[in-house]
Amino acid sequence: MMPILLVLGAFGIGFVSAVAGIGGGSLLVPFLILALGYNVKVAIATSLMCIVVTSSSASSEYLRRGLVDVNTALLLEPLTALGAITGAYVTLSLPVNVLKVALGALFLYISVETMWKAFREEKARVTSSKNVGTFRKVVSSILSFIAGLTSGIFGIGGGVIKVPIMTYIMGLPIKTAVATSSFMVGLTAASGEIVYLIKGLTDPMTVILLSIGIMPGATIGAKALRRIKPRYVRIVFGAVLLYASLRLLTSIHL
Repeated sequence: MMPILLVLGAFGIGFVSAVAGIGGGSLLVPFLILALGYNVKVAIATSLMCIVVTSSSASSEYLRRGLVDVNTALLLEPLTALGAITGAYVTLSLPVNVLKVALGALFLYISVETMWKAFREEKARVTSSKNVGTFRKVVSSILSFIAGLTSGIFGIGGGVIKVPIMTYIMGLPIKTAVATSSFMVGLTAASGEIVYLIKGLTDPMTVILLSIGIMPGATIGAKALRRIKPRYVRIVFGAVLLYASLRLLTSIHL
């Protein structure tokens, strides 16, 4: 029964993560811990490895359709990867309750703001990273480090921060931001996963079973994105982000 649950759960997570432009870890980590009883650190390490698979499945479709802003990805990913490596070491050595509170509050705010804009059907500004000023690029790069830090600590891809960065600060349209985020999260997850692999915390069999479900789910999700209006993408992303914030805030041990 456990293998079936892993595959079916991973299929749904892969679909949602591809549509929302996240690595799926904000759903996968609590799924492994709460539904299947995995050790927290093993769940985080396994999640990061699965995110690499999710990103590869979804981003290949986005790249083929020309939705990925490669310039933005190259600008933001170096500091994001560094943040992921740093975050992995933080998880292994330090308590993270204070960071959970801060990130939970941040996610909650972004979630409400995103869904508010979606229901008001506001049009996103359309631009590209070539037309973004130096100040915005610097701010985006710094926040991307935080996205990487979040990825390494909590076993998520960092898309919950990357998508708002690209839409609200860099002014990319939501579909481009989602596609670019999906392309980036695999690189971010791989950077943090190196630390967990060295410590022997990744469960290979679980990764294989989850990948069987994630790959088709992410591919179908990526194909479905081009048929979905940006408003609905924002609603899905906002809902997933709301869940992530509640998950962080309720996981704190006083």
